[in-house]
Amino acid sequence: MGDIQFQASTFKHQLPPTKGEISPSRPRWQQYGGFYRPVRDPSVPWVPSPPHSPMPLTNAPVFELNFNLKSGELSSLDSSPTSDWSFTLPPNIIQRPTVHDHGDPSLVPKRMSTMRRLVRRFTSRGRSRPSTSTITSPEPIDKGKMPMLDSPSRSAAFAQARPIVGNVQVHNSDSPPQHFAPLQHIKDTNMTPEDVFDSLYSPHTGFHPERWKHGIEHPSLPPRPTRWAPPDPTKPLPFPWEVQLNPFLEHVLFGVPCVYWDVREDVSAAHGDEGCRPLTPADFAQPASWPFLTHIYINALADDMAERFSWPLMVINPDGIKVRDVLNCVYANFREGVRADEYWGPHWTTAKRKEAAKAHGRRTDVTAPENEWKALEGYVDPNDRMRRIDYLGQGTLFRGLGPNPDGTGWVLYLGQD
Repeated sequence: MGDIQFQASTFKHQLPPTKGEISPSRPRWQQYGGFYRPVRDPSVPWVPSPPHSPMPLTNAPVFELNFNLKSGELSSLDSSPTSDWSFTLPPNIIQRPTVHDHGDPSLVPKRMSTMRRLVRRFTSRGRSRPSTSTITSPEPIDKGKMPMLDSPSRSAAFAQARPIVGNVQVHNSDSPPQHFAPLQHIKDTNMTPEDVFDSLYSPHTGFHPERWKHGIEHPSLPPRPTRWAPPDPTKPLPFPWEVQLNPFLEHVLFGVPCVYWDVREDVSAAHGDEGCRPLTPADFAQPASWPFLTHIYINALADDMAERFSWPLMVINPDGIKVRDVLNCVYANFREGVRADEYWGPHWTTAKRKEAAKAHGRRTDVTAPENEWKALEGYVDPNDRMRRIDYLGQGTLFRGLGPNPDGTGWVLYLGQD
């Protein structure tokens, strides 16, 4: 059984550009996806692969950087008492100028020194300086963070969700896709794990992944991760800032996103010209967050000029939200049509209407080069109505989710290719 090997650096995935390539910055395959080792011999115990490199550090918010440090000093970011991880940032990201424009910084012009003394003398008359300060510093707001999840824990969960037994990929998570029939638990049968393994393939009828049983524990299978316990409906959900998102869903401030996906296209579609490997069923089955969430409320769109997001969406899965739940919900939300009252409403400016009209024209143009292969398959409708995806204009590249600053939900980040 294989597990995902995370790559901390994206440069390994960027090959030198060749003639005819559109952009050298696009990843050649998904950075946090991977190929899973199949179980060829059930008698061989499953051994997790060692990680090639540590998990990449999360982006530090700008407001947490300390710009008052001198060159060569390091500062650890403050974390809550519940957090057992911290990391240091070099302060030379942005340095305040310490050297005067002309001359030695230690030599202060006499004129400036004299003026400062005069200002202090006249402004301090008639006032007495208290011996002790009565101003108290406000206590920092303690927003708890969950302990950082290590790479082996993630890898074990990802490998356990969709294992490959022999040449058959089975659904081993508690919540398979809705169009799949519910799987039977092995306790409700008289079969052993070996019997289930043998039943997955028949020389006469081929592969049968639907014969897999839930709850199978076998030395050749990856162990069930204990960190992703089934959600408890009686307990409140953690706040967005207390949740660690799956790398596929994490917002990146700059650079290549962890998953290359244009929300105009179905996420299962292959990106042939760019050479990207589409997400596999095992990638879709990964947990969307840690700990498990049953509801994810996306109520804001980054860089949107409207006062509020007109189409908030709620991702729901009582068994724990998976990556496929989030991506499918985002895709379905923007595939909805635009009503006349929305188009002519106050949230749509004249410039936004023009931008949406151009995007609608490009999307429905059967002669456009970007629609060539889709037009041949009949996927381009020149008479299609305006949809929410046209509201985004050219900013349709998925760049992840982030906590809403108002604490009410999540922000959807989109960008241009």
